[in-house]
This record gives sequence, structure tokens and C-alpha cells, in this order.
Amino acid sequence: MGVLIIIGTTVVVGTVIHRLYARFNAPPMPVAPLAAPAPAAMAPVAAAPAVAGALAPGEHVAGIASAGADVAVWVSGPKGDRVLLLDPATGAVRVGLSSAP
Repeated sequence: MGVLIIIGTTVVVGTVIHRLYARFNAPPMPVAPLAAPAPAAMAPVAAAPAVAGALAPGEHVAGIASAGADVAVWVSGPKGDRVLLLDPATGAVRVGLSSAP
């Protein structure tokens, strides 16, 4: 019985030591370099004035989120909240959802 305890303890200690050294000696994971986006994929500079032109007096941009191929712009103002959908490729603005107070 004593021999089995010694063999079992040796196996457990050996396994722990092996796993510790294997963790520190593992080769680093390859990391792909970040590529700059193509100029055609970037939003045109005219997109910001298009959103600014769609805002009524007293309204402000409360949030921005991705909405598939479009960009959703949450506009908040005294008449309520609304969502504008901006097409980044063309800069066109469409009126989305709106809520009245």
C-alpha cells in the first residue's frame, strides 16, 4: 500500500511540474498585423455636415451605433428623440424612428 502512495504522489507532482514548465515554454501565439483600411472603405468627410444639417434647433447627438451597413445616430431634442440612419459610403441621411414626449 505504501508503494502505491509513493508512486501516486510522484505522478501527481511530476504532472504539476510538467504543466508549469510547459506553460512558460510555450511558443507565443502569432498575431496578425493590423492593416490600415482601404481609402474606399473610409467614410467621406461630408458625413458630419450631413448629420449637422439634419438637426433641428435645440437638438444634439446623444449616441452613435452601428446598424448593419449604416450608422445609427441618436438625436435628442426638445421635441423628442429620433434616430437618423447615415450611409457612410454616400453620406446620405435617412430619418429613422422618432418618439414624441
